[in-house]
Amino acid sequence: DKANLGGREYGRIRCTDECCLGENSGCGHASQKINLSKTDEMPRFFFLPSLLGPGEPTEVWTYKTSDSWKTTLCHSILFPDGVPPGLMERITAAVLSDIYFATGPNTRNHNHHGGAATTQLIPQSLNREINHNRPNSEEKKLHVREILCWRAAFFLKIGMENMCPDGEIRESVVEIFCHLVDRESHLCVASESMGVGMRRLILSAKGQVGDGGKKIWNGGHKIVFRAVKRVMRGYGGLEFEKQIICPECLQKKPVSQASTFEFNQIRSVTLNGDETMRCQCGHLVDAILLTGFFDHQQKRNVSAQSKLADGEPIVPVTDLLGAVVLVGLWDEKSKKVIRAGSGFIVDKKRGLIITASHTLMNIWGEEGSPFGEDYFGSRHGKVVIGVIPRSEDGNSLDGTTTVFRYFAKIIVKDDSIETKGVCHMDACILSITTRMEEDVGGDGDGCGDQPEILLLNDPDKMKREKLQQLKVTVNCELDEQVRILGYNQGGEGLRGRGEHLNRTADFARGYVVMKFATDEYAKGSLRQEFKPREEIVVMCYTIGGHSGGPCVNQQGEVIGILSRADSAEKHRCYLVPASEWKPLVKKAKKLSLF
Repeated sequence: DKANLGGREYGRIRCTDECCLGENSGCGHASQKINLSKTDEMPRFFFLPSLLGPGEPTEVWTYKTSDSWKTTLCHSILFPDGVPPGLMERITAAVLSDIYFATGPNTRNHNHHGGAATTQLIPQSLNREINHNRPNSEEKKLHVREILCWRAAFFLKIGMENMCPDGEIRESVVEIFCHLVDRESHLCVASESMGVGMRRLILSAKGQVGDGGKKIWNGGHKIVFRAVKRVMRGYGGLEFEKQIICPECLQKKPVSQASTFEFNQIRSVTLNGDETMRCQCGHLVDAILLTGFFDHQQKRNVSAQSKLADGEPIVPVTDLLGAVVLVGLWDEKSKKVIRAGSGFIVDKKRGLIITASHTLMNIWGEEGSPFGEDYFGSRHGKVVIGVIPRSEDGNSLDGTTTVFRYFAKIIVKDDSIETKGVCHMDACILSITTRMEEDVGGDGDGCGDQPEILLLNDPDKMKREKLQQLKVTVNCELDEQVRILGYNQGGEGLRGRGEHLNRTADFARGYVVMKFATDEYAKGSLRQEFKPREEIVVMCYTIGGHSGGPCVNQQGEVIGILSRADSAEKHRCYLVPASEWKPLVKKAKKLSLF
């Protein structure tokens, strides 16, 4: 059999619900006619299942991800007594047809012209889906990047254009894999709970987890999900069970041991306003992420904001700010601070500071500067440090505004930058080298005019500076209340012409939602890219300039430093855990002469 992806022929079965494909289908549902002139007539493409290759695509898919900002959604239909013949062919035809309409150039604008016309029939449900994914603003367009088909599986890679607040258009990519397997397949999820003769139809999608996975669902997954659902409605009397697989189990356990949720159960939980559920392994999962019911996300956001305000810390912020520093990239040539971030003193005896690497070097692989070189490859670069001055008696801080007092240099960073050409850790260690004769305020433009007093490798002089350091812990718990401290600069911490530098410290409340770790970072890593091994995910409203700032628990202990915020969900932040950068601190101490 063949399915006409641009016309009426659509496989063997006719739809039994709102998705009829012909005005004489007998369903009684109306179809939408679209009149095209000869010049606008869409080409016809045919899907021929008999030409597909046999076998299972063993290496095209993995449920795991090496990126903390990605997740894999997985829905399953379990057939206890086998599957009807031709099921996968019909599903593949339905999906390809829907994707063709959703991404085709003529799915939205159809002008009537003189002359003969050709009639195309599109189901009303699909037409609504197309309009949903391609709004009038044209802010989001779907593009098929790759299609691979087998007799029992297909793989799609779909890009979606997203309009950023600055007007720039960026593309998010979703990978979708659907396959029909038995329990012996290494790609079969939850196979240990299956009996002999059972089979699974598994639909998986991998993409950006932020904002409840909205970019995954709107980036093509919803179209495929509804196409599968529509085909399954055509099988009256067929016994099957719809399930959702725990994404945390897929990431952290063998896929054969993954926990499952009954679909209607988690659907009811979402509709009742609950945010999360726990799987049999105890993983806390986001119900909206699994179901795509974004209409209920507003309740979740209100609940999250109230959660951020809960709990009074044991150690107040004012007791910690003395150790939180403003980190600036000083350009000797222009005599200005050209980038700014945050950091904290991790060893007051030696004058060691930890901050985010991306404030002082290119670890994202951006064009315009060499990858991983200190100070973005500038021969005129060094680091200027701002601290909050103490009162005259030296026992308390004099406000929350810093003055520029020290110069520092990078002494330790991720070894893999030089050995592999890949950055696995957004953290580096600075060592205070000199003190300016006079403190400098404003935007720091006067730092280059000050005589400098050498402090490096002089323990007596360093002790007289009365620096404050923060305690560090490698332990943190899910839902633990935290605070991120730093100096908010807005944007990405990059100073534009005429912009002033913020020297006043602030903080943001949040809580831990996930601890991410991967052992796949060494496999197939590209050169000149950022590929973290471990990260802590925190829900916290931060702004550019906080990067490198400490994230502390209620006891005032640092659990990690801020690396970045999620581009899709600004209050979803990623930390470099203390367990990752503590070896850098140890190495820096060995480099010290005291």
